[in-house]
Amino acid sequence: MLPFQERKKFRKILYSKATLVVLFFLVVVIGRGAWQIHQKAVIAQGERAQAARAVEELNLRVQGLEKSLTRLRSPEGAEGEARQKYTVARPSEEVVIIVDVDAKKGKNGEGVEERSLWGRFMSLFDGE
Repeated sequence: MLPFQERKKFRKILYSKATLVVLFFLVVVIGRGAWQIHQKAVIAQGERAQAARAVEELNLRVQGLEKSLTRLRSPEGAEGEARQKYTVARPSEEVVIIVDVDAKKGKNGEGVEERSLWGRFMSLFDGE
């Protein structure tokens, strides 16, 4: 009879309101901690993917810079870069700068006339 009474006493303590409240509180605290860890894991995965993309972009940039560096190490590449940036020429060559004719045109493609001050003053009265 003793084991039956001990089991009854154990069940009475286990199913008491205070024990259930404590167990519910523990479940809530553990669940909240697990949820926070899950959220941090999701954020870490996103940041890892972003870092992987950044590393890939940097690797592509390094490859491009290495190509540019090998081109600049050659005499033709260095000369081409100097000609492009500084518009230089060899002693036997001449530098020609081409001006675009369309650059001096108005909005509608019409040529813009440059008038003197007197011509602009007279155009006020002529209605041109």
